Amino acid sequence: MDKKFNFLKPLKNQNLIRVGREADGGYIVDEKVVASVDYLISFGMGSDWSFELDYIKINKKVKIFMYDCFVSKKPYIKEILKYLKRFLTFRCKYNDLKIRITLLKNYLDFFKIDSVKFYQEKITNIKKNKNDADIDKVFSRIPNEKKVVLKIDIEGTEFKLINDIIKYKSKIAMIIFEFHCLDQNEEIFTEAVKKIKKDFNIIHIHGNNHCEKLESGLPIALELTFINKDYQKDSGEYVKKFPIKNLDYPNNPYKEDLFFSFSD
Repeated sequence: MDKKFNFLKPLKNQNLIRVGREADGGYIVDEKVVASVDYLISFGMGSDWSFELDYIKINKKVKIFMYDCFVSKKPYIKEILKYLKRFLTFRCKYNDLKIRITLLKNYLDFFKIDSVKFYQEKITNIKKNKNDADIDKVFSRIPNEKKVVLKIDIEGTEFKLINDIIKYKSKIAMIIFEFHCLDQNEEIFTEAVKKIKKDFNIIHIHGNNHCEKLESGLPIALELTFINKDYQKDSGEYVKKFPIKNLDYPNNPYKEDLFFSFSD
């Protein structure tokens, strides 16, 4: 990777584990932080919540606040009806229908978990509509003395939230960011990460292979894990080659992962 991106070099961290599946939806985190905080705030759910399910296994006392305005059971029901019609007209096997029914059941079961609270709200920097939630609204739901881990995967809106997130740095132990469209947002991405690094250290980086790399070596979609400096100081020891075997896995399992390294 071009030397201008050396500020992305992660610190060595002995507590790294993967939480979530070995594909898109799994992230690398500090296990001690995961086990110790009171809340996980998750922006963006989509069709995978393996991260949150694994998180509960590590920290059984955690409360999880999920935010996603686009998620509902309607797509699952629509798929079931489509495959039911196909099954009744002998165009698919019963197992194909059963898979769709299981997906709906898994979705409904997730929201039955006592520690999970779902907000069908759109995360934004400026509230305009009734179902909008800004960072102030999100943190108003967290008791003052509690610590949180923040996971953000909201397809480009992340850049608008940086300043508001940093306001709550004393409450945030770790942030998992997925940055998007860096072919269009390289400058604003650089500015955002450097701003975050004033109070947080990078402990992991991974390129999302659903996108390619730029000529500079920078992945167009990039996952970064930040830890509050109160939890890990800068030791001057860095990890330089990625992905890391048995920790990182390609987001798209049908394509090779993105390989890159940092120079000295």
